[in-house]
Amino acid sequence: MKNHFKFENYEPDLFIEHIQNSIPNYKGMREMIPSIVSNFLVENTNIYDIGCSAGDLLIELEQTFRSVHDNLSYIGYDKAGNLLPKGNGVVDFFQRDITEDRLTMFNTSLVFSLFTLQFLPLDKRAKVVQKIYDSLDKRGAFIVCEKITAKHGIAEDIFTFANYDMKYANGFTPHDILQKQADLRSIMFPLNQAENENMFHQAGFRVIEVFFKSLNFIGWVLIK
Repeated sequence: MKNHFKFENYEPDLFIEHIQNSIPNYKGMREMIPSIVSNFLVENTNIYDIGCSAGDLLIELEQTFRSVHDNLSYIGYDKAGNLLPKGNGVVDFFQRDITEDRLTMFNTSLVFSLFTLQFLPLDKRAKVVQKIYDSLDKRGAFIVCEKITAKHGIAEDIFTFANYDMKYANGFTPHDILQKQADLRSIMFPLNQAENENMFHQAGFRVIEVFFKSLNFIGWVLIK
């Protein structure tokens, strides 16, 4: 790992590897997504991934469903242009800040945010969730994963150190682990599960269900 954690320090393939080695059961979570997604694909609609980083999720979904749904549009946004894939003519990727008021989404059946909201300023996070809700068609879905804080301090310690053990087993040095933790202090602001779910409820989502939980990492399926 680089001395300091910055999104700008990574090429797409290295960032994918970094995420897989950092988030417990990340691969298992990703393997569940296509089956979940199949319930929400609507012909002639747009599918967005905000904070898409290397774009591998949208590329995988387009390849998985192209034989059944060949008229869906896949659109990825990320602020870190260095992470966006080059030369993909099927999925559209754009270097954009999703907190910009002028950035709009429309004709939307599905939106993804995998470990992205936690990096948004708290005063802008609810506005982004509201924007996503407003863009969705009826029965459209928002699939969102976040790192959360535990309800009890003892659980927070247990989960945090279990995550450290996993990272160490995956090749991170103790210095890497502590340096990244220090770097994240000023850019990542996780909420607890209840705070996230209250934000989703306030935006208007009628269904809020957990589909993934591993230590202090969680994923929801939200349905309009």
